[in-house]
Amino acid sequence: MTIFLTLVLNLIPLYILIAIGYVAGRWLHIDKNSLARLVIFIFMPITVFGFVVNMDLKLIYSFLPLLVFIVPSIIAFITLFLGRRIFGDTRANLLAMSASMGNTGFFGLPLVSLLFEDKWVALYIFMMIGGSVFEATVGYYLAARGNFTVRDSLIKLSKFPALYAIALAIIINISDVTLPESFYTYWGYFKGCYIVGGMMIIGIALSHMDKLVFGARFISITFIGKFAAWPLLVLVFIALDKTLLHWFEPMVHQLIIVMSIVPPAANVVAFATQMNLRPEKAATTILLGTVFALFYIPLILMWAGIR
Repeated sequence: MTIFLTLVLNLIPLYILIAIGYVAGRWLHIDKNSLARLVIFIFMPITVFGFVVNMDLKLIYSFLPLLVFIVPSIIAFITLFLGRRIFGDTRANLLAMSASMGNTGFFGLPLVSLLFEDKWVALYIFMMIGGSVFEATVGYYLAARGNFTVRDSLIKLSKFPALYAIALAIIINISDVTLPESFYTYWGYFKGCYIVGGMMIIGIALSHMDKLVFGARFISITFIGKFAAWPLLVLVFIALDKTLLHWFEPMVHQLIIVMSIVPPAANVVAFATQMNLRPEKAATTILLGTVFALFYIPLILMWAGIR
């Protein structure tokens, strides 16, 4: 119980930032889109660049983004199939997004920063490439009910600046170039801005909800997909790696577990709003998933031996 409470207390500051974002959105009328652009186009690229530029690069690590793409894709199309059978309308598309898209960036990166050394945070960021590709392809496909072309998805993916920051960081890493100490001083400031801004975006998005829309079946299937199927598929891979493949060290297994247990992505609300896929239901699901994660994540971390 002591370990569980300690883990919960470590997560509380992240939820305080979400609450601050809610207050800023509800009463200070902070614009979510402007803050999101600032975080995505300025804070995030500099943050990921600073982590990856000193990452211990191994060829086998290139499989990790592929894993992070494959697992949610499996969950997305299974839940899409189930949703069409159960609901028979656009809720099926929203269900597939909610169950498969994890908040690996705004929620996951601060969480990993709390739990792991910088070299492992860098690897987590490298893994996030798979999630970004998934959102820009399968995610957009689901949001648009299949009307997004491959070209549209690739164009949207090409506008994601963190990918270019990662590529540049890898080039500098391979070239053995040493960055000045002053860079890391200011990089620390940008890293803090990314964590604070990213968590506040979740709160601001929730503050713009007109109403809560509960649906027991919808939320239950979403939670089964995101908080059960995601981790189970990851654990199957980890068991396979431990017994047969022997590709990755235990710390990598822990990173994969953390990535699998984050709550549903806040971007689901943005997609649902853009495509008119019941945004109130999307926002309600994200809110409940984020609250549930406060207790769920410490339990899984304790079980996995991650402190």
